[in-house]
Amino acid sequence: MTTNIDIYRDKAIHAIETVFESEYHNTLGIPMPKIQILMPDDADYITGQYYIMIDDTWQIHLNFGKLPISFKEFEDEVKVLTRHEIEHYMCCPFDVITHLRMLKCIIDVYKKEFSHLGIDIQRACGAISNQVADIIVDTKNYFRNPKDTLISEINWIKKGASIENCPRHSKLMFLTKEALWGTSLDINETDQELLAIVNELAEKFKVNGIEDRASFLHKTEEYARTFFKLYIKDQSSANNNQYSEQSQQGSQSQQENKPQQGSQSQYGSQSQQDGQSQQDNSTQQNSQNISSAKPKDGDKNGSAFIFADPDKIKEAITALAEETGVQEFLDILTAAGIQFMSESEKHKLWFSIQGANIIPIEECSFSGNKEKYTFPSTWRVGDPIGDLDFMLSFMTSPKILPGITTKKWELATRDTRGSEKKQRDLLLAIDTSGSMGSVLHENDVLHQAVLAAYGILSYFEATKGKVALIEFDNTIRKNITWTDDYDFIKNALLVNGRGGTTFPIRNIRNVLEQSSNELVTVLITDGELNNVNESVSYFKEYLYDDNKLYIFVLGDSKSINSYNILKDIGAKIYSAKKAKEFCDMVMADLDS
Repeated sequence: MTTNIDIYRDKAIHAIETVFESEYHNTLGIPMPKIQILMPDDADYITGQYYIMIDDTWQIHLNFGKLPISFKEFEDEVKVLTRHEIEHYMCCPFDVITHLRMLKCIIDVYKKEFSHLGIDIQRACGAISNQVADIIVDTKNYFRNPKDTLISEINWIKKGASIENCPRHSKLMFLTKEALWGTSLDINETDQELLAIVNELAEKFKVNGIEDRASFLHKTEEYARTFFKLYIKDQSSANNNQYSEQSQQGSQSQQENKPQQGSQSQYGSQSQQDGQSQQDNSTQQNSQNISSAKPKDGDKNGSAFIFADPDKIKEAITALAEETGVQEFLDILTAAGIQFMSESEKHKLWFSIQGANIIPIEECSFSGNKEKYTFPSTWRVGDPIGDLDFMLSFMTSPKILPGITTKKWELATRDTRGSEKKQRDLLLAIDTSGSMGSVLHENDVLHQAVLAAYGILSYFEATKGKVALIEFDNTIRKNITWTDDYDFIKNALLVNGRGGTTFPIRNIRNVLEQSSNELVTVLITDGELNNVNESVSYFKEYLYDDNKLYIFVLGDSKSINSYNILKDIGAKIYSAKKAKEFCDMVMADLDS
């Protein structure tokens, strides 16, 4: 027996097929939308829920709530919603990276001009971005199908609380559509100041045409700026309390008509839209202060997009990582509602992209017989007193000047036949003391240290070398012996600085002894080691065994001079403030 639900579902399928076949001529490359009829106990029963699932197919979901009595009215509504979701795919945001960039625009406007408002922007910007996209796609559809689009928009507005009693910023999306369309949406706005603001915004949306992708971000910026300015007016208005009370009354009256509590008010607070019932009091208060008109499409994060396929959006997220700082990157992904990546995975991805400038630790290792030999060098204060050769010093100069005329003998090796490039194993020693700072603060030394480490790891990963990692402050924080699990190493690098700085000579020696291959050690530090002299003495011994050593000193440390003696026996010492500078220095050395 056919039920009303079956009839409505058949009508929906027929309407969708009409749009796909007659209007888009089956050229979309996306599957037919999935249809679901919501039951009265569903939270979205009144308004419905419509969105695009980002997977291999860009699957549209149309979840219909309270259904109209007229089948004709229902079919027309299905057509409007189908066009709406298709145009999110075809027009705006069009792709994932544009969506993410729109979120970035909103966050940037807020942080630069309105951060004093105390709004939880990560929660709010998804809905704001979607309002911009809805203005664009609904305006495009209005010009193509004015009658159906207009009726649908008016009906959508009526599903919410009484719009005339809503705050000004909550009306912005609908008033902007009204101005762009040049026709009434039965809002009956009388605030002339507000209408002037809306008309000015609408003119900005018209620049280069409503569908111009090159101006989407500019439109987003202008909309966000206007939205927050109206929010300020609402907050400071003498009638703000009245607005709030009336909105609550309207919302309560709507709730009384719903079978179950918790249904979504079209103009409800962002915290309600997010479905968050348990929040920190301050966050909850900030969220409740901002009301937002509900776009036609969206999930609990207020977005037209639901991200279901990590591989599908990897390209977009990678592009975003190239364009943003790490904290900005994290904020945008949170605002987008991307949940399939853990925080550590987000951190690792950003550093992998930003550290993509490979730092090639390219070395020649000797292939023939090696012989040891000694040569005279300068004895400096801090060197073991036993290394000082008084006879050689007096032969050099009759006057003993420590560090100038004082001499000692250095031990080195040389190849008697030739050389060839051979794979070395890498020991990465990272200073993670308190002076290094935070890995997520872009001006901190540790942030740059991790970027450099990722660049070095990129090279060794390409050459399939093995890697060991030691992170140290006053103690050993991480000690990972030889592995080719580069993801494991990259995750382990994402720590914040703490404590003092003592170079772990014994642990370094133990790790190196576990490798049977020729070795290269890379030390990344701000130079402030408590045991610099002892470390230098150890590295001499290390270099005499024909190992390779790179020391990257970040910041303005004066202690870099302590390492200069190692240059004479083959070490590479670099000093810079940014990781990229290390890459340039290493490349310059290779070219020389």
